[in-house]
Amino acid sequence: MPINYRAEFDIPRDICYLNAAYMGPQPRRVVEAAIRGATRRSQPWQITPADFFSEVEDLRAAFAQQVGCSADNIAIVPSASYGVACAAANLPIKQGDVILALNDQFPSNYYSWRRQALASDAEFHVVRKEGSQSWADALLEAIKLRGDDIALATLEGHHWTSGDVVDLETVIPALRDVGARVVLDLTQTIGACPLDISRLAPDFMVTAGYKWQFCPYGVAFLYVDENYFDGVPIEEAWMGRDGAEDFSRLVDFTDQYQPGARRFDAGEKSSFSNIAGALAALQMLDEWGIGTISETLAATNARIAEILAGHGFEITAADARAPHFQGARLPATDPRKLAAHLVDNGVFASVRGDNLRVAPHLYTDDEDLARLDDALRGSPS
Repeated sequence: MPINYRAEFDIPRDICYLNAAYMGPQPRRVVEAAIRGATRRSQPWQITPADFFSEVEDLRAAFAQQVGCSADNIAIVPSASYGVACAAANLPIKQGDVILALNDQFPSNYYSWRRQALASDAEFHVVRKEGSQSWADALLEAIKLRGDDIALATLEGHHWTSGDVVDLETVIPALRDVGARVVLDLTQTIGACPLDISRLAPDFMVTAGYKWQFCPYGVAFLYVDENYFDGVPIEEAWMGRDGAEDFSRLVDFTDQYQPGARRFDAGEKSSFSNIAGALAALQMLDEWGIGTISETLAATNARIAEILAGHGFEITAADARAPHFQGARLPATDPRKLAAHLVDNGVFASVRGDNLRVAPHLYTDDEDLARLDDALRGSPS
């Protein structure tokens, strides 16, 4: 029997929510799990030391399975920016180095590197696309020009403002050929697209879980290559130390950490509400299947592109945009006024840069698309 995806969410029938790239609506089962987790604090005498670790490890394993790596490679962090800060603390930059970044990429994967460049007198080089150029072409051109001076590249898999594809499987080998290290922010990719992190093999990768993974706000994931397992965390959380499971011996201080990337876990990672909700979210995605999600959203996104094109929007070709969301421009129209008009008609999307960013999910159905079409028909010029 087909799954009624919309029934899994608390989205009123008169709301067309096309804003998953902004914040994924938490499914009912995720909300219920988070409430159960929060309720545990009402009777703390029933919470054992093991409870601070067991569900965190379940979540770590669930995310590792989703991206195709060992649980040892994953740290539980509160945000993408926290994960990027961990990466920056372990990837030193020196004078004369070049850091590559995408033009208008998300700030969480920008500011730490900008600070690094200023502190070390390195060059922060922002790559821009020209005309019909793809991100891969623009990056390959920059790599050819700057060569061995490139110490690090900080990239996205799908550009957060437009949904344009960044062909990482083409770009990363070229970066490795010049000795560059790679940090990825895949917040707008993971949960909606199949991913094998072993194929990309970055040094570090972060993703905020509250968008396409439906996790509670404040849950994010950091992938750490094994070459950095002996790295320096940005905080010395006591739960990251070896033997921390035995609360009676916490004053037996040790220089040893928990194995793998666990030393990079944030302090107080064991938020019972957040962890329970995040685990329920990843289990739900596993049940639905990331491949099924991606294929279904690609079909919905194609229909949205047809609607947008029919109303005069400039859209990105299907082979150059993300399967799950897209940015589009309507010439001579203020996108902010357009977004406000859509809200007045029960349609929710985002403005990012000059783009109206439209991001559906499995709950998006024919009635939603008809509502979008009708709202655009009466949009301001």
